[in-house]
Amino acid sequence: MIVSQLDLPDKAIAILESKGVRTLYPTQALAIKAGVLEGANVVLSSPTASGKTLVAVLAIIKHVLEGKGISLYLTPLRALAAEKYEELRSLGESLGFKVALTTGDYDSSDPWLENYDVIVTTNEKADSLVRHRAPWIKRVSLLVVDEVHLLGLDRRGPVLEMLIARLKRLKRDVQVLALSATIRNIDDIASWLNAKSVVSDWRPVKLKEGVYYDGAIYFDSGEVRNIEDSGDPITSLTLDGLREGGQVLIFVSTRSRSLRLARRLAPKVYGILKKGERGALTEASHSLLRIEKNIVVEKLADLVSMGVGFHHAGLSYNVRRFIEEAFRKNLLKVIVATPTLAAGVNLPARRVILADYRRFNVEVGRYELIPVMEYKQMAGRAGRPQYDKYGEAILVAKTADEFELLMEEYVNSLPERIISRLASEPMLRGQLLASIASGFVESRDGVFEVMRDTLFAAQFSLESITSLLDEALDFLIKEGLVESYDSYL
Repeated sequence: MIVSQLDLPDKAIAILESKGVRTLYPTQALAIKAGVLEGANVVLSSPTASGKTLVAVLAIIKHVLEGKGISLYLTPLRALAAEKYEELRSLGESLGFKVALTTGDYDSSDPWLENYDVIVTTNEKADSLVRHRAPWIKRVSLLVVDEVHLLGLDRRGPVLEMLIARLKRLKRDVQVLALSATIRNIDDIASWLNAKSVVSDWRPVKLKEGVYYDGAIYFDSGEVRNIEDSGDPITSLTLDGLREGGQVLIFVSTRSRSLRLARRLAPKVYGILKKGERGALTEASHSLLRIEKNIVVEKLADLVSMGVGFHHAGLSYNVRRFIEEAFRKNLLKVIVATPTLAAGVNLPARRVILADYRRFNVEVGRYELIPVMEYKQMAGRAGRPQYDKYGEAILVAKTADEFELLMEEYVNSLPERIISRLASEPMLRGQLLASIASGFVESRDGVFEVMRDTLFAAQFSLESITSLLDEALDFLIKEGLVESYDSYL
């Protein structure tokens, strides 16, 4: 399908074509055929880098230029919100619509947003805006939910689920476009949102997943590739990826580990750089220090001069953006990052190395395996469209048993089913308390009415929902967090 065939104003088509968007990816074409430009609710599930964002952009253009109302774009992270804002702001300048970004100050309804056509924000900020009864909410005609599979996360999932439920309740005719990584039970999400499900396994660059063990990479296809042993698996995989002309993205579990590993790799990476590359990196290092100067950035600048960077949420937006751009321009050869970089920020690399697959859970006091969904998100960053014929995502095993575990639990596994976290009474209590405290519900009947719009209600029996709601409300009342007068709260 070509862009000129779309039901969009000629000016919009001309702008898209001028940006190089002439032919739709298969994933995008499927969403168009499902009616996303005709107002249909759609849940689009496909691999990373398969073009989901453009589907949202096309729907936004349709709504804004036809004067249907405000388009609200939800993202899980500030970094992702900033990236989407920049994309949409540039388009808005060309097509004459205004785009706003709001991610902070959870104690304001941000009335200034009333004057914007597109609002990009985080799930938590949007939740705050809804609970503060921002007057412009009732003008929202399109709701884009990016990374909707995060509904399955323990802490953030309930916030997103209740946010969507409240928005559906406030604006029954809002069009919902939910974008997701590959998930097993997309039909559950689609049924809940009264949406059409669009599923595609297409991606622009072939992905090869594998495990490194004892000097070789064992890929899911059966291919085995021996690599030069540098004494350390991560170093060996990194240098091998660079020698083959690619860039390397390494995911680790903590900020401190990102710095330690980047420092360990930097001298080795610098040793294989060309003279011209070294000079450009020295200039890049100086440029970074002109943006910001503190102890952390000085350490980062030293590493940048050797072709390596680290990336995590503790860095300022401008510094993170600098690192991302330096990598996109192929100045930086290696980035060591925490998993936040995998959640939507468009920064692909030829080779992705997953150095950590366990994360410490403070609540239970032990290390736990990361979800398959998270692994697939990180693995999906492998392969640069228009540059690479393939991408590689590699886990690292130290023993034969660990090799079998990684192959079975990650490489050859499907992502988990998305199950509402409101089925956990502690999670349910927190969301009920927030709804009552904000005045969104004022009675037991009101609680049940709001909960009818949740994924929780779509996935569980009425009997189990009623029982859990009664237990959660009784707990809040008993603890003095909520007062009850007859049926009112």
